[in-house]
Amino acid sequence: LTRAPFPGVAVLVYHGVRGDRVPRHAMQGRELHVSAARLAEQCRTIRELCTSISGEDFVAAATGQRPLPPNAVMVTFDDGYASVLRLALPVLERFQIPAVVFVCPDPVARGVRFWFDAVAERCGADAVAAMKTLPYEAWREESRRHEMPATEGDPHRPLTVDELRRLAASPLVEIGAHTMTHPILANAPLDRQRDEIEESQRVLAGWVGTAPRLFAYPNGRPGLDYSRDTVAIVREVLAEGFAV
Repeated sequence: LTRAPFPGVAVLVYHGVRGDRVPRHAMQGRELHVSAARLAEQCRTIRELCTSISGEDFVAAATGQRPLPPNAVMVTFDDGYASVLRLALPVLERFQIPAVVFVCPDPVARGVRFWFDAVAERCGADAVAAMKTLPYEAWREESRRHEMPATEGDPHRPLTVDELRRLAASPLVEIGAHTMTHPILANAPLDRQRDEIEESQRVLAGWVGTAPRLFAYPNGRPGLDYSRDTVAIVREVLAEGFAV
């Protein structure tokens, strides 16, 4: 980290955070849920050896308003787990590291698990992988069939709207959009892609009072999970000049 300058910005993609007493194997998609202690270790490393940047810093660099600092690192959290408020935010505050939290509003509004967590618990990880290959309407029907309420003690629970507002109130946190329901956008017709992207932007703006200016593509593999047409839609929705 100290000897090899980054060619750009290193974006660290976290999801949920598990309590230190929660065994790793107890979580669905356990590789996506870092422990609070490990997150603290990594934030300490970022603070000591790198330069943490905010979403605002990233947009400014991407649009040519100012250069990136040396060894720039941007911390992000995908989906919108309640553990980001409960466990991650205290760590970010301790080390004064900003973060962007990309949120899918539909599970937040309805108090249900993210579809992949529900399917993984009932059918296993292979079923999640298979569903990611389905056309949008078939995927939507299957995800509804496996829908699971999120209980208060559930470590996979999404944020509530009130919790999201509390998270967004932190000066260290910026809220980004991540579609409404977390589909694989490349499997959806363009009109459905636009609905997922536009509605997530509109709902999040209504909840937190500021329209997201950053967007994360679910699953995130260029050409596989989203297309050039998807990128064009995102650019239109977020407005000219915003980073996507």
